[in-house]
Formats: sequence, structure tokens, C-alpha cells
Amino acid sequence: MTTSTTSIDIMGLQAAYANLHTDQERDYFMQRYHDVISSFGGKTSYDADNRPLLVMRSNLWASGYDVDGTDQTSLGQFSGRVQQTYKHSVPRFFVPEHGTMFTLALVRFPPTATKEIQYLNAKGALTYTDIAGDPVLYGNLPPREISMKDVFRSGDSSKKFKIAEGQWYRYAPSYVSPAYHLLEGFPFIQEPPSGDLQERVLIRHHDYDQCFQSVQLLQWNSQVKFNVTVYRNLPTTRDSIMTS
Repeated sequence: MTTSTTSIDIMGLQAAYANLHTDQERDYFMQRYHDVISSFGGKTSYDADNRPLLVMRSNLWASGYDVDGTDQTSLGQFSGRVQQTYKHSVPRFFVPEHGTMFTLALVRFPPTATKEIQYLNAKGALTYTDIAGDPVLYGNLPPREISMKDVFRSGDSSKKFKIAEGQWYRYAPSYVSPAYHLLEGFPFIQEPPSGDLQERVLIRHHDYDQCFQSVQLLQWNSQVKFNVTVYRNLPTTRDSIMTS
């Protein structure tokens, strides 16, 4: 883009907008080849990414009872137990070639941290942009860089990351009384994430080990029964024997 004191290159400005748009799309939302091709209006096989095809996904909740007091020494302590039955159904579909099907179960606990705080509560001097919720500004400003200290008590101010402008109005953290921070056996994350990028994004399973009295059998187990009906284009047993 070229500019001067008296003129501006409109075509160059549009090209700069286009470059910025595609850079942001690929940085934040297009991590796979399939995503990039889809943005062009095309379609590609999942084999091109060397990844499996997701046939069906179910999102289910498990609930149990929370407080279990058995004697004077344990009465009032937290003991949660959950036992639930689920049904995961896959519709009939055509498989073009031989392969293997996997059923993956992933248990996720509520990612509630005792030290998480609301961003505006930790921020000092608030500006118009912080509190107004102006859609014009939030729709055009770049992502804001903040630190762990802005969203976690005793967070590391040197650990930086970026959030979308106005993200504090799209998400509100769960509040946990500070009195629970030093108590064992409650399903809360005790420490803020470290400087590792993966720890900031993902909840690691061993963060919850302290919530269990024993982890000899890990955190959960399942008993599964599969009922599968497969239609194949195969000759009968008699036809296979009588080859001619």
C-alpha cells in the first residue's frame, strides 16, 4: 500500500485488508489443510490430513451425590460418587473401504480454579474500551495481550497470552471461596497454569488427582457393550463352497 500527503492507494488498502484477514483466519481458525480448503469453497478427504473420520459424537452429563458423611472424623468432608448409564448410537452409513472403528470416551471435570478471578476486577484503571462493551471497538480492535496475573491470584505477570477484545463480557469465571484453597478432596484446580502454552489451553488429568482419595484405579472406569449390525456384500456359505 502506498500513501502520500495528498492521496491514498485505495486498491492497496483493500489488498492490505485482505492480507490481514487471511493471516488472522489461518493463525486462529485454520490449523488443518481441510480448514484452509473449506475456506475456498472446496472439499477434501480427511485422509489428506492423516486423521480419522468422526462418525458420531455424543455429549452427556454424569451426576451423583455430593456429600457423604460416615462418622465423626469424616462428617462434613466432600465425597462425590457418580455412576451413570449412557447410550451412544451411530446411524447407518456406508464404508467405502476396510478400516477400524474406535469408540473413545473422554471424561471431563468442571475446570473450576480456586484462584481464578474476573479480568476487570484485577485491572487497575478502567477505560471506556474496558467497560463500555462498544461493539464497533470490539469488532475491530486486535486481540489484547494480558498476563496470568490478570486472571489468576498469584499468577505470573511475566507469562503473557492474548484474548479477543471484550472476552471478559463473553465469559465469566466460576467463583470459589478462598477458604477452599487449602482444603483437600474438593474438585477444584488449586494452582494457576504454568508458562507452558499447552497447559494454558488444556486441562491436564493429573490436576485432579488430588480430588480423589486413591488413584490406584485412576479416576474413572467403564463397562461397555457393543451392539453392531453390519451389512456386507458377501456370497452365502453354500456359494463359497460351491465355487463353480
